[in-house]
Amino acid sequence: MFFYALTGLINAITSFILGIFVFLKNKKSILNKSFTFFALSVALWSFGYFFWQIAEQRQDALFWSRVLMAGAIFIPICYFHFVLVLLGLYQQKRKLLKIGYLLAFIFLASDFTPLFIRDMVPKLSFKYWGEPGILYHPFLLMFFTFVVYSWYLLFRAFQQSTGVKREQIKYVLVGTFLGFVGGSTNYFLWYDIPIPPYGNFMVTFYVAFIAYAIVKYRFMDIRLVLGRGAVYLFSFAAVLGLAFFLASLNNQLAQPLSFNAAGAIIIVLSIIAFQYIFKVFEKFASKYFYYTFYSYQTVLTDLGRRMTRFLDLEKLSSLIVSTLINTMKLDRTVVLLREPETGNYQIQKNIGFHEENGISLVRDDFLTAWLERTKTPLVYEEISLVARDAQDKKEKDNFETLRVNMKRIEAALCLPLFIEEKIIGMIILGNKISGDPYSEQDLDLLTNLSNQTSIALQNARLYSQIEDLSHNLQEKVDEQTKELQEAYEELKDLDMAKSEFISMASHQLRTPLSAIKGYISMLLEGSYGQVPKQAKDKLTNVFQSNERLIRIVNDLLSISKIELGKMELTREPIQIEDLVQSCCEEMRMEAEKKKLKLTFKRSKKSLPKIKVDSLKIRQAILNLIDNAIRYTQKGEVEIGAEKINSKIQVLVRDSGEGLSPGDKKRIFDGFTRGAAGNALWIEGAGLGLYVAKKYLELHRGKIWAESEGKGKGSTFYIELPIK
Repeated sequence: MFFYALTGLINAITSFILGIFVFLKNKKSILNKSFTFFALSVALWSFGYFFWQIAEQRQDALFWSRVLMAGAIFIPICYFHFVLVLLGLYQQKRKLLKIGYLLAFIFLASDFTPLFIRDMVPKLSFKYWGEPGILYHPFLLMFFTFVVYSWYLLFRAFQQSTGVKREQIKYVLVGTFLGFVGGSTNYFLWYDIPIPPYGNFMVTFYVAFIAYAIVKYRFMDIRLVLGRGAVYLFSFAAVLGLAFFLASLNNQLAQPLSFNAAGAIIIVLSIIAFQYIFKVFEKFASKYFYYTFYSYQTVLTDLGRRMTRFLDLEKLSSLIVSTLINTMKLDRTVVLLREPETGNYQIQKNIGFHEENGISLVRDDFLTAWLERTKTPLVYEEISLVARDAQDKKEKDNFETLRVNMKRIEAALCLPLFIEEKIIGMIILGNKISGDPYSEQDLDLLTNLSNQTSIALQNARLYSQIEDLSHNLQEKVDEQTKELQEAYEELKDLDMAKSEFISMASHQLRTPLSAIKGYISMLLEGSYGQVPKQAKDKLTNVFQSNERLIRIVNDLLSISKIELGKMELTREPIQIEDLVQSCCEEMRMEAEKKKLKLTFKRSKKSLPKIKVDSLKIRQAILNLIDNAIRYTQKGEVEIGAEKINSKIQVLVRDSGEGLSPGDKKRIFDGFTRGAAGNALWIEGAGLGLYVAKKYLELHRGKIWAESEGKGKGSTFYIELPIK
């Protein structure tokens, strides 16, 4: 029985250690946690197996066999959980996983009853072997269902995967297959099939295969944990030795300290000494075994902070190369930058490579094209896997050529540098001095570092180009500046002349237009005798046209005053609700003519008074209400006023024609009208909103419009500061 007990103990220890190390590598990773639960389930089964085999009493054997079964119950479910996370199928198969856990807890509840294991009896050469209860049979059905289905998922994913992922899945599938097949030989004797569990030792195969995948293919990369664990182990052993040494010295004293006093002193000294001893072993591992311990977040933060100090391309490249070499203990590194115009690479900084070798990898476009397509670092050890998955023979040959070339120049990794999906350069890394392969943590660091360095190098190169150009451009800039200044002054004079002309023309036009208005008004009122009805209709049309001309002239005059800086504001405190209410009443008759509902929703609380030029703000609000009525054929026009933070906001919402995105961009420009304006009211000049905008700007306010699109109405907003 010693052989079976020993295999159980070996299986338990190896599974427990692997599970704990994987968990410590990344406590937040779902993949690592799911594997840890699987490994601990195997460890529980194996520990129970060991104590069962060495039990001398029937009750002890029965107890440990039930402990064994507690682990066996959760092995297939935890394995299925791990496979789902590994393959990215967790969400898709979540319901099935919940059913599995539910069944496992049901079986666990019956584990310590005769329903699961009835008794222990002698079988073959075993002193005690279990007799299955009634629930043991459905348990086996569940066990093999979930295990076989997990194998199916792994095999299907293996066929569809490529590169490193394919190799990882392969070793998980083969290792766990051998482990389950070997462990399943224990079930023969449960059904009186006279085959001893010779395959029990094969359970450790899954540990060996997954450990190989970890080291070779960065699967759940725990190499750093293993390395640091070794440092902790040696540090602990050294401190333990120091404690025994101090205890021995105490015993040699003529009057030794008491056990309690000596023990307290030794514990305190050991705790203090541990920190220093750990640092010594860590430096020793780094110096003589080239084992690196680093936090890539710390490296990135430190490098990012230091890179901001440099805009010189040479200094920046030196900083990047030295950081990589010192952090990862590399033997060589070269930074290549790509010319945007030609696509050729130039060596920017090189340590360790022969100059010819440093540029040889990028003489053709194959490596560049592949890196642009995959956007991931290329590791020398994985080229053979990538080449194997390539469909095209020419591509396979190119990969083989690249692999031979990288081996010749002792390059281990190609890290692309991207700006907007385009490669701007590349960092070629050599091997680690320790001979270790690049870990998952290394690749995480390099991938994140490439994002920072790409931007920094691009900025430094652009700065260098700008610095060169600035010397040559200075004279041209001075010449152009002089010409532009002269042109600006000329345009300024012309603009002033234009504004003065408009102002003068507006003043000249106002007098005759006012006279025309007065005489027509008197004619219509009968001051010069009764006017025939037909003539009266014509005079009414002339009066309305004259009114439009007066409004246009007034708008032009206002614009010219604003542009000449002659517009003065007469500010006075007003209650904005009263002003808006007055505007609504003035426009109500126009709304009723079109059978539109015109409403003003006052704020529930009285709004604070604001100091404005009431005539100009009134004109701006009237323009908005007038437009809303003109461009709304049916429905309603709603006006509101409210306080938002430190601003007063007035809105005019209609159910009219709405605005296109193009209309919203240009509707506040002078002499500009939306598409609806041209279709529904052809007589407007397109100045109303422009004038309103200018009035709001004089008050440090703003005006804008929103609309969901044509035919969906629009909302115009006016915003004024309270102070």
